[in-house]
Amino acid sequence: MSSNASSYPKSAIECSFSRTYHADLSMIGIIRNDVLALNEYQLLDDEKRDALIIIITEMMTNAIKHGSLGIEHAHVSLGVSRIEDTLICIFEDSGPGFDRSTIPDPTLPAYIHRDHGRGIFITEYLADEVRYLHADNTMRIIVKL
Repeated sequence: MSSNASSYPKSAIECSFSRTYHADLSMIGIIRNDVLALNEYQLLDDEKRDALIIIITEMMTNAIKHGSLGIEHAHVSLGVSRIEDTLICIFEDSGPGFDRSTIPDPTLPAYIHRDHGRGIFITEYLADEVRYLHADNTMRIIVKL
């Protein structure tokens, strides 16, 4: 990447676009509409726009369903910034985090027929880089344009 990764935002609040939402699946449509209105989104080619909206939908759904499970009045946050040729998305929730190595590959025969468990796999396929930051329940996804 042309930018120094240490200059990337570390939390959603540090991004040029930052919103916090109630951790409710009914918010996914609002989150998607907020992203669709961003200048950063409008500047992407069709393939990257499609990938970005899928990534944001999958990761915010995971943050709501898994990262906020059992937490009263839970919230999730989304941050988006563009630094040179890199688009950075940061997803935050109030949950305990997770160990990526415990998430099975949904393309393996034992998991292929499950109706869940594909969001992280899809995100890793579509994004140029995915970093899982376990401190402060933050997952940073970096999409290079």
